[in-house]
Amino acid sequence: MYALDGVGFGSWAAYLPIYKARLGLSDGGLGMALFALVVGSLISMPTTGRLLARRNTRSVSLFGCVAFCATIPLVSFAATTIGATSAFVAAAFLFGATKGIIDVAANTHAIGVEGDGAGPLMSTCHGGWSLGVLVGASLVAGAIRIGLPPLATTTLIAAGLLGVTAAASRALVARQPAAASPTARRSVWPRGRLVPLAALGFLGLFCEGSMGDWAAVFLTDVAGASTSAAAIGFAAYSLVMMCGRFGGDRLVARLGASRVLTASGLSVATGLGIAIVARTYPAAVVGFALVGLGVANLVPILFRAAGRDADGDSGAAIASVSTVGYLGFLIGPPLIGALSQAAGLSSALWLVVLSGLAVAAGSRFVVEGAGVGTESSRTLEERIHACESTV
Repeated sequence: MYALDGVGFGSWAAYLPIYKARLGLSDGGLGMALFALVVGSLISMPTTGRLLARRNTRSVSLFGCVAFCATIPLVSFAATTIGATSAFVAAAFLFGATKGIIDVAANTHAIGVEGDGAGPLMSTCHGGWSLGVLVGASLVAGAIRIGLPPLATTTLIAAGLLGVTAAASRALVARQPAAASPTARRSVWPRGRLVPLAALGFLGLFCEGSMGDWAAVFLTDVAGASTSAAAIGFAAYSLVMMCGRFGGDRLVARLGASRVLTASGLSVATGLGIAIVARTYPAAVVGFALVGLGVANLVPILFRAAGRDADGDSGAAIASVSTVGYLGFLIGPPLIGALSQAAGLSSALWLVVLSGLAVAAGSRFVVEGAGVGTESSRTLEERIHACESTV
C-alpha cells in the first residue's frame, strides 16, 4: 500500500513541470492546485479515521487504492486534454482526497500489525513509499524520453497499480483497529513534552513535502534542465531517500537518535543550500541527494520518540505528533508556491533550508534509545503480554 501510494505521488511530482507548462501556470497558479490537494487530504483524513471505527482496515485500504488509481489519469486528462486550470485544480483535490484515505488506512494497519508482535515496520513501510516514488518518477522519465503522452502513461501506471492492489488484497488481513481505552487522549493536538516533537515533525515533513512537489520544477525552471532530465534528478533524490530509510534503523542503533536527527537537519540545509547557490543541474542533483538523505529518517525517529514520551499511551502520542507533522507535509508545497510567486522559487526554498537548521537545533528534544534498533521483537511481545495482564 505504501509503495502504491508512492508510485502515484512520484508520477504526479515528475509530471508537474509539464502540467505547469501545458496550462501556462505561474508558480502561484501551480500553488493553487497544490493547495487543492492539501484541502482534499485534510477533508478525507479525519473522515477515514471515523470510517475505520466501523470498517476493517483491509476494506478501507483497498477502497482508497482503487479510488487513488482512478485519479492518477484523471489529473493528466484535466491538464493535457481539457486544458482548463479549474479542471486541473478539481482533479488535484480528488487526488489529494484519495491519497489521504490510503495514508490513514495504511498507517493504521501497519500500527496494528506492529502491535500483533510483528516487530517494527514503520521505517520499512516508509522505505516502501520512497521506493514507489522512485519507480513512479522513473516511469515518467522513461515515458517522456520515448515521447509517450502523459495521459497514456498515467493510464498504464494506474492499470498496473490496480493489478498490484488485486495481488496485495489476497494477503492483506482484515483487522479492526484497537478500541480506545477510557483514559485515551481526547485531543489529537500534542501536549507537554510532545509539543517540541510535534514542532520538529512539522518542520521535517514541511521539508519533505516541499521538495516532493517543487524539486522537479526547480530543476527545469532554475537549473535549466529538460523535463526528462528533471524527472531523472527527482528519481535520484527519491533513490537516496529510499536507501536512507532502509538503512535508518541500523544507523540510529549505532549513533543514537539525537545525533542522526542533527545530521539529518544539517544534510537538508546543506544540500538545498548548494542547489540554490549553484543553480546548475549537476550541483542541484548532488544537493537534492543530500536533502533526500536528510529527510529519510526524520519521521521514524520523531514518531518513536513520541512513543517513548507517551506516559502510557504511545498510540495517541504518535497520532498527535503525526497529525501536526503531516499538516506540515501538506502545507509546505502551496506555501512555497505562494512565496515563489512573490519572490522567486530560489528565494522561497530558503525557508526549507531554515527548517532543516531548526530540526538540527531541536534534536536535543529527542530521547536517546527511541530507535527500533534498540528494541527487539521479544521486548515488544513482553509489552503486549504486560498490557494483556493489566486488562
